[in-house]
Amino acid sequence: MIYANKIVDKFLCLLLTACTDVPAAELVELKSESELRQIAEEECPPCTFVRMERQRNKRICYFTDDACGFAFTVSSYAYYSSFDGIPGGYRETTENDWKQCYYDYVWDTTNARAEAIAKQAGFTLVKEDHPPILPYADLQTDRSLEQISDAMIELGHLVKSADVHHQYDNCELWAKHYNSEKDFWEEFAFYRFKDDVTDDMEHHDIYYYMDNAEEQLGVKCIFERKTQMKGSEIPGLSSHEYYDDDDANRIYDVYFFHTESGEKKLIAVFQVAQNVYYIADAE
Repeated sequence: MIYANKIVDKFLCLLLTACTDVPAAELVELKSESELRQIAEEECPPCTFVRMERQRNKRICYFTDDACGFAFTVSSYAYYSSFDGIPGGYRETTENDWKQCYYDYVWDTTNARAEAIAKQAGFTLVKEDHPPILPYADLQTDRSLEQISDAMIELGHLVKSADVHHQYDNCELWAKHYNSEKDFWEEFAFYRFKDDVTDDMEHHDIYYYMDNAEEQLGVKCIFERKTQMKGSEIPGLSSHEYYDDDDANRIYDVYFFHTESGEKKLIAVFQVAQNVYYIADAE
């Protein structure tokens, strides 16, 4: 019995070893040219197919963006996965690098003018490692917000003029000071592409929650004040579907605001992890 188990173990070992030597494309079904072209059509702005390249374990379709002319790819390749050292085998993975190529395009298009603005204003422009979600770029400086505010706005206008696909309408620029004690660049100010606002980073949360309130209510919301309240003190919160007994004594950040029509309301930081924000009427 022991001998039989050893034979099985040896067979499994040889099988796993052999798998690493077998061309991965033979172990998974890679996407076809038509499938990759369909992905580009569905996920990217209008583009033109250029050619397809077949590699040992990969298929790559090349495209050009119709509006901007930059090149990007949509590819299908075999990826060997494992978890905690346990072989998981090969699986097909599709990759679309349009967002990264577009970010590179906008950056390169604006770079000369952007660097001139940065040099005159006294900051260093730092590109994000990945396509931006919120900060389009970091500005490293030893100057104050007042000293660089106009330059941040000018830089924002430059980027927005190049952003023909409107990928960065809700992005920001983050200004940073160097903290020698922590050996770290810390955000101290920001500029919003959305409304040309520059402000201290300590006020960033106010804009975030007003944006959230406007998205939910569909109207312009004007911030009034921020305070902290127990859950039991927030008007109507106890009737919320996600409310439970533990919420009664929990302290929440509460933002009071009014709408353009004068309605008084509040928005509370309630179960942020679940994207639940509580909005109610306020006196």
